[in-house]
Amino acid sequence: MKIMIITLNTYGGMIHYTSQLANALSKREEVTVIAPVGVERKNFAENVKIIELQLGTVIKKFFINTLLLTRPLKFLDTIYKEKPDMIHIQGCHLWLALFLPFLTEFSIVTTIHDVNPHIGSRKFDQIIGRNIHIRFSDCLIVHGDRAKKELKINKKCYVIPHGDYFFFLDYECDHIPEENAVLFFGRIEEYKGIEYLIQSMHSIFKDFSDTKLIIAGEGNLSRYITMPLTNKHYEIHNRFIPDEEVPSFFQRSKVVVLPYIEGTQSGIIPIAYAFKKPVVVTNVGSIPEVVDDGKTGFIVPPQDVNALADAITRLLKENKLRREMGENAYKKMKEELSWDTIAEETIEVYKEAIEVNHANK
Repeated sequence: MKIMIITLNTYGGMIHYTSQLANALSKREEVTVIAPVGVERKNFAENVKIIELQLGTVIKKFFINTLLLTRPLKFLDTIYKEKPDMIHIQGCHLWLALFLPFLTEFSIVTTIHDVNPHIGSRKFDQIIGRNIHIRFSDCLIVHGDRAKKELKINKKCYVIPHGDYFFFLDYECDHIPEENAVLFFGRIEEYKGIEYLIQSMHSIFKDFSDTKLIIAGEGNLSRYITMPLTNKHYEIHNRFIPDEEVPSFFQRSKVVVLPYIEGTQSGIIPIAYAFKKPVVVTNVGSIPEVVDDGKTGFIVPPQDVNALADAITRLLKENKLRREMGENAYKKMKEELSWDTIAEETIEVYKEAIEVNHANK
């Protein structure tokens, strides 16, 4: 089978996901990835063919790469020349949606990573793009049962979990010790509820005076952080974190916290599991579906500062429990969320999509 994966991302979590899926699929099938110019290639296997094109990623490029007709024509021409048996689109993008009516002869699967626009994000184009992708895809993939229920569509939709991020272990440094630290990692967005984590840490600092909260990720922190950045309880890295630096934050921390107030899934959990770190997550979207409550982490209600503080406190206080949870988390990723298994499940979806496409012709 000749598989073409299309992404509009150049770096970060979506490229991590795309590269690991492409690598696993390439062990069995021929895989080509179409990505924007400048895509980060380092985590792709050598046998994955990457084609860089001018694509409509952000608003400015959306208009430029649409109105300059040579660019959308080049995009379509590349697909027709490659003649894939399967087109697998990562995410629902309005720019890609514009071309789907011209690609109906191909079998198409779309992975909907976020079934609804995040709080604080631009919704109009995301909803239109999602609906067009649903309309023209032969099959859909989501990352959890709750995500599938939220879609409420009459279309073949399959649940395939987010895979492991063990590749980050390649950047691990042996000499970095664990500290009394709680980690919030990833881009700062309104839907991630960082303000509730900060509030919960106030009581934790009273009982654990030598504990710090590490915040690592780009985005606007000014609405959440008012204390001086020299405060001993806070270590702020308000910037994009390159792959090579990611392990150090997880190695240094005892627990990883995702205090989200909404969301579908997160790539932060598989990173934490890779480094044997338990997580504290909120009960939103399909995030709890990859956390075994009391075994690989704790699940608490969203926006509940006290419950968040209690879960973090327990993990800081009970060393044996924390280490056992970390081991359980690592084992869960190894046994349940390997990319080889995910590739097998994905190929089965491809076969179904090909049958659906042929039946509709």
